[in-house]
Amino acid sequence: MANEFKKILKNTGFLKLWSSQILSQVSINIMNFLLLTRLFVLTGSTIATSMLWVAYSLPAIFFGPIGAAAVDLVNRRKMLMITNFLQGLTIFSYFLFHGQTTFILYGVVMIYSLFNQFYSPAEAASLPNVVTKLELPQANSLFFFTLQTSLVVGFGFAGILQSVIGFNGSLLLCSIFLFLAFISTWLLPDIKIVGKPFFSFEHVLKTIYESILEGYEFIRKNKFIELPLILLLGLQACLSMIVVNLPAIASQVLNIPLNLSGVSVVVPAGIGAVLASVIVTRMLKKGIRKKIIIEYCLAFVGISMLLIGVLVPFAPQFVRSFITPLVIIFVGFGYMGVDIPTITFIQEITPSWFRGRVFGNLGFLITIINIFPVFFSGAISEIFGARTFVSLIGLGATLAAIYIFKRGQGLIEKKYTV
Repeated sequence: MANEFKKILKNTGFLKLWSSQILSQVSINIMNFLLLTRLFVLTGSTIATSMLWVAYSLPAIFFGPIGAAAVDLVNRRKMLMITNFLQGLTIFSYFLFHGQTTFILYGVVMIYSLFNQFYSPAEAASLPNVVTKLELPQANSLFFFTLQTSLVVGFGFAGILQSVIGFNGSLLLCSIFLFLAFISTWLLPDIKIVGKPFFSFEHVLKTIYESILEGYEFIRKNKFIELPLILLLGLQACLSMIVVNLPAIASQVLNIPLNLSGVSVVVPAGIGAVLASVIVTRMLKKGIRKKIIIEYCLAFVGISMLLIGVLVPFAPQFVRSFITPLVIIFVGFGYMGVDIPTITFIQEITPSWFRGRVFGNLGFLITIINIFPVFFSGAISEIFGARTFVSLIGLGATLAAIYIFKRGQGLIEKKYTV
């Protein structure tokens, strides 16, 4: 296994594309934390921070399919170069002009997200062009690892970075990272579409939308797909709501400085997720039922969130400093412990020719549906406080675990054992 990764790490084309991904992912996660905390400090409003997520989501809804269609019709290297450069220019412009008004950051987020709708599919589509077919599994593994690690590194340590070099210095560093990503993709060989595309852009776009509708109809009519997807949508909605309310949770519930909220929350949650990835995978290999794993892990999430919302704020400081990371580890473990067997179940019962549409619809539905709970979660935190919001998340997860325990088996067809 080590030799396989050594081989791909000698591939200069892959290293250039991977460098672009690393720099881009670290930058966007640092920016997410910086903008969330800055907005909360300046406004004190969780509604304002929830609107930041909405601003990022809107380009994905309207331009995501367009970016996916365009990637098969243009030179991918040029698309990577242009989007990286424009993203770097967007952050650098914000570095220069952010002092004029607070709410310019909403426009920055929307513009950055718009370019990302073209960068992300171009990056994924370019990978098979820079590695061999035999190297593709290792390349995908490293790309997936980067996505997870950059979240912990970028979001987790952005507060510490801001404490050391300041908000302006952090913005400048992110823009430099993106310009370096531009140089990295500039050094790639041309990744042109071989031959003239058989279909027009309009036809490809129409096909994408038809595929989305076809996948939605399949999900709607197949209860065995629909119910697990609802669970995944709920999980992702909870995660998004926690992220946009993180500044309020840090200050009102955990009583920690905002600059330390990322490392104090994201790092323990990441540790829990890694532990779950190892332990739950082994449990599945041993034949333990997915339904049982989901029930217990969902209960972990619910009880842990209730502890955070109800007990942690009233604990003595020395007790809180010990118990808070431990409880957050359980949240991360429980979240991943529900996610892995649920996705595995969907993959097992979905026909191979429909999996792309089902999982493509999952991403699209997450973006659309999350807008409403994310916005209203900000309103709940604003009106009733972050403790109430966290407690409601915990109560909802606990009730869902009880419902699955009591009614889940009756919702599963006999020929499927999960």
